[in-house]
Amino acid sequence: MVTSTVRLLLALAVTAALTGLNSSQAAAQTRRALVIGADDYRNVAKLQKAVGDARAMKQALETVGFEVDLLVNPDRAAFNNGISEFTRKLGPDDVALIHYSGHGVALDGENYLLPIDAPRPDRVDKEGLKHEAFALMPLIERIRATGSNVQIAIVDACRDNPYAKSGTRSIGRSGGLVEPSRRPARGQGGFFILFSAGFGQTAADRLDDNDREPTSVYTRTLLRKITVEGKPITDLAREVREDVEALAATVNHEQRPAYYDELSGPLFYFAPPQSGGAVAAAPAQPRAEQPAQGPQPSQSQRPNAASAIPLTTQPSFDCTRARGRDELAVCGDAELAALDRSLSQVYYALADRLGGDARMALRVAQGEWLAQRKLCDTNAACIAQAYRNRIAQLQGGNRQASLALVPARSAVPPRPSFDCGKARKLDEMAVCADAALAARDLRLSEVFNQYRARLSPEAQKQLLKAQSAWLAQRGQCRSDIPCVGRVYDERIRQIETLLSGR
Repeated sequence: MVTSTVRLLLALAVTAALTGLNSSQAAAQTRRALVIGADDYRNVAKLQKAVGDARAMKQALETVGFEVDLLVNPDRAAFNNGISEFTRKLGPDDVALIHYSGHGVALDGENYLLPIDAPRPDRVDKEGLKHEAFALMPLIERIRATGSNVQIAIVDACRDNPYAKSGTRSIGRSGGLVEPSRRPARGQGGFFILFSAGFGQTAADRLDDNDREPTSVYTRTLLRKITVEGKPITDLAREVREDVEALAATVNHEQRPAYYDELSGPLFYFAPPQSGGAVAAAPAQPRAEQPAQGPQPSQSQRPNAASAIPLTTQPSFDCTRARGRDELAVCGDAELAALDRSLSQVYYALADRLGGDARMALRVAQGEWLAQRKLCDTNAACIAQAYRNRIAQLQGGNRQASLALVPARSAVPPRPSFDCGKARKLDEMAVCADAALAARDLRLSEVFNQYRARLSPEAQKQLLKAQSAWLAQRGQCRSDIPCVGRVYDERIRQIETLLSGR
């Protein structure tokens, strides 16, 4: 009988060489990035988050080994000089990345990035604007001409088109960018473009006027994924797309990021699997279908190695952000980490195949599952069984069977401890709209009432004052679901500690 320990050792032997290959290959490449953020436009609407995007992205990319050039609020001359200096540094086999956050406009099937001195809408026509802006695909071709092996573009420029307003010449689309013309990949590298919204959609610079995050809705989500060890870029793009859509939906905004894949050869990782580390054994992976929306990956030159992707001891999420006891348990156990990565692949592959209503229903069901996993606390056997059950549900045989396991959108999600019919504040509405937050609210209400019952009347008054202060803290999160969840987790831990007498 082969034990789980022996299976893990066998997995180590089979995949350690692949892990070392990916890590040594990443180490041999120079990774360079040009990061651009433009807020302070002189002649069109200013932005609030683009420079924050650039500065945060610079820090994240340096964490995963990129040498980063940063351009903040460049005019046309500074923009062009920055590109020239960046391309001068590139050499054969380098990984080249450009991140742009600012205004963009689609003209005649091409996407243009705007420097801060882009002309006033009433003083330029379409052809004139083309000369004052930077076309995306020629920019990528300019980078490719250096001989760099892989080119990656992150384009958070799908905000409102300032040249498509009434009273102006109405140049270009009202909002959003367009899908680039497909270009054949050359050599063993190719390029990959991540867009902050679907083609023709508008990306949110912020959730609302009181959004205190220093980064845009898209970039703040992307930053949580970039440093996760061993996550292929296609998985990252797919996960970011789903998570941004969910976050934008909290303010009734439709934003589903797109990506465009012309990579060939080995998988690309922002944070490659570490050589010499333990490799977690994972359950058999289902065959993931390609995304139903947006550009499709090119696999013609990739190795057929779906089951040979190196799996590290890290789960699909960033363990430095783990707060729940169940999350910490997953981060500390190689088998649970492998199960989490497997579930992530199955979940996002299914989400890509579903339409809007069914995708929303799947998201609600996943929130309910996360609330159930939380009940396992640190019990590894319980958590593992929860993962296996959920993977089996989502694999489901055929599409109809899979959807049958997802509650209908009209089904009533778990309700929090308060009346959602009276919810008026953004944080209250976020709790009412998210099954996992509703479960947290119920848990907090349970432990709060248990602890309150032990106290004297005077002590109860003090506890209620403290709870009012906590509600104000929760209110500062507004509709940011991860923020609300973290505030709940911390308060639940505080009350549970008081209950236990520790």
